[in-house]
Amino acid sequence: MMYRKVALSFVAATALGLVGCVDSDGDGLTNSEEAELGTDPDSADTDGDGISDGEEVEMGINPLSTDSDGDGYLDQDEIAEGSDPADEDDGIFEGGYPFNAEIEDCDDEFGGSADVGDELPCATFINQWDEDYNLWHMQGSADFLVIDTSAVWCGPCNSMAAWLADEAPTLFGQEMDSARENAWEGNVRWITGLYEDGSGQPADVGDAEAWEEDYPAEGVPVVVDDGRDLINWIGPPGIPSLSLVDLETMEMVIVDDTTAVLNEIR
Repeated sequence: MMYRKVALSFVAATALGLVGCVDSDGDGLTNSEEAELGTDPDSADTDGDGISDGEEVEMGINPLSTDSDGDGYLDQDEIAEGSDPADEDDGIFEGGYPFNAEIEDCDDEFGGSADVGDELPCATFINQWDEDYNLWHMQGSADFLVIDTSAVWCGPCNSMAAWLADEAPTLFGQEMDSARENAWEGNVRWITGLYEDGSGQPADVGDAEAWEEDYPAEGVPVVVDDGRDLINWIGPPGIPSLSLVDLETMEMVIVDDTTAVLNEIR
């Protein structure tokens, strides 16, 4: 009788031990480890980010979050692009600009003149951090994208940049200040294209870096339009010039009408 009790106790203890070693979903974590972590023992990828729970734990990132470091970039995108998903100071883009991993096949050539309804080319420019930045990374990140065509030598362009960076008084009237506030908060996106430097020569990354230093506006890429692609496509008779893009369709909504753009986004 005593032997039977000991044997039953041994079987029960062994069964409990085996249960603790079971990995129901094959993600490299035992069910007991998943219970401690709060992950789903029946799902290899609890947060659905394309990385298994076991891999995330091994990498030191959170298997319960698609953005472990809270920097605005998805973990799988950071891994694919070579940044650290566990370090909020190491994002895909230095300025924290939107990233679109699913840029569709689109035309990157600027042809003719921009008109309402035309699709914005998915062109890539160098930004102020010396990074390649494709305009279509903005797609889906807000309702609208403002394209600001400017030049370093242009006094009014500098005034607009100072206004956008909140380093100058109200420029367009107090009722328009909500437009820049929407840009600060990411409710609309804004991108500045510099096509010439202070001497009227093609702008370079040094000009974009200096622009950022003089007029730091969070979330606003300053891109080098040294080939005059944006300025020639939009074709404004004067600068600064604002145009507006629908970030769902990537089509032009307003072409070269600063007042209309500000009214639309305020």
